[in-house]
Amino acid sequence: MTTLLICNIGTRDLQLDSLDGLPTELVANPKTGQLKARPAGEYLLQKEHFAQFKDRLRMPMIEKALRFITPAPDADLRIVLFATDQDEHVAPFYRDGDTIHFAHLIKDLLFLRHQKTGLVKKQIEIHTTNHNPADYDLMIDFYRQKLPKIADVNPKPQPIYLLIAGGTPQMNTMLLFIGSETFGAATQPLYVSQDFDRAHTLDVARQIYLQAVQRNLKVMLDAYVYSSALQVLDQTADYLDTEPAQLLRAALNYGIARRNLDLATAACAFDQSIKLTRGLRGTIQSLQREVEDQSEQAKLRETIFLAQLARRTHNWADFLARLHRFSEGCMQLLAEDLQVQWSKSTRETYAQAWWDAQRALLAGVGMAQATPPEKSAAENFARRVDRENLRKVLGALATAPEHAHIRQFLVELEPVDRPIPLRNNIVHRFTPISQEEIERKAEATVDDLLAAMRRAYQAAFGVVVPEESPYATLNRLCLDMLKGQR
Repeated sequence: MTTLLICNIGTRDLQLDSLDGLPTELVANPKTGQLKARPAGEYLLQKEHFAQFKDRLRMPMIEKALRFITPAPDADLRIVLFATDQDEHVAPFYRDGDTIHFAHLIKDLLFLRHQKTGLVKKQIEIHTTNHNPADYDLMIDFYRQKLPKIADVNPKPQPIYLLIAGGTPQMNTMLLFIGSETFGAATQPLYVSQDFDRAHTLDVARQIYLQAVQRNLKVMLDAYVYSSALQVLDQTADYLDTEPAQLLRAALNYGIARRNLDLATAACAFDQSIKLTRGLRGTIQSLQREVEDQSEQAKLRETIFLAQLARRTHNWADFLARLHRFSEGCMQLLAEDLQVQWSKSTRETYAQAWWDAQRALLAGVGMAQATPPEKSAAENFARRVDRENLRKVLGALATAPEHAHIRQFLVELEPVDRPIPLRNNIVHRFTPISQEEIERKAEATVDDLLAAMRRAYQAAFGVVVPEESPYATLNRLCLDMLKGQR
């Protein structure tokens, strides 16, 4: 596995133990020994001068980093040096600080001193920017262009050390931020100090990346894409504390199962992790209780919540599908309460025996012939179940006082049913659908339709459906877990 060290080269990254023999015009500060990077570097790169000064040249920052990351630089070490090389029109005061020549000197010195341990010269790369290294905007663009290309190798390097020391503050800031974003969990920032002989790692990259992960997860939670959020969590779990990550994984699995109407799996999602909870336990237990009832009636309630999600995410094709399933499913259950019988459990057709027994009633609503045809197959098409004839059946059968709730249900369902035929335009003619088209057809807003679904469900089954979706509760729970709560 290749280890990657990325360094910004600054004016202090190359120093001389003694300035003896060096032209004074190449020295920026005689007291500190700091060199004028461009002219001094160009001078020292000349063959005769390099031979004269190479044993006195030091690389204090990179040497400390190397002592931290490896006993001896070898063929498994890749080093990337970022240097500055501004255009000639830049004022000499600033251009003299460019580190392009320092980078080449450092490359030569690293190879010279570590080739015996296997360090390969072609594994030391130099990348330059000709822009102002003190400009944050230009530096963020520079690293966003360079770092993904450096990362695009196989096998991926591990770990990746970012030496946050040389270069301008703007370069170091952007190397840290973009490097953490690009390399993710493998990133380990290094810092060097005059007080220590070795570099030491910083936690800042983990914190930066964790914040990015949290932002990404929040975006996914807002879109209710729990499966995508789970993939991100699995890829970045090392950045989260173990227990909150385990709880978050359970919560996301709960959301995935519940969205897919797999209430049995949702009910078990927290079984192995609820023991880790403290303050969040009550909320989790409430979510568990909500899916204990896994009947068809309970799943029709879930359909209302899924319609809410479709409304929130502007998924209007799915919104219409939820309206259709709710309308058809509720009417089928109420029809069974009125002793309507089906040919099969799939409820595709009315049972022949029931059809014949109810012929007079069905003929009265235009569904059946008044007298049986010679061949029963002649009415096979008429016996097919759909929402239109279900409404007729319910209206004809629910006439007794005890059926008042069914009659009220049919009233509340009317606006829900109006836009459902738009589904045919999507399925058969690929016609685009919009919120405006649904509301025009329904003669009501989509929020009014959701309210009508809740009222219809309450009328049909005597159960109040809360206006707030359980997925809102689940998302708040996930955000609390991301904050480390349990």
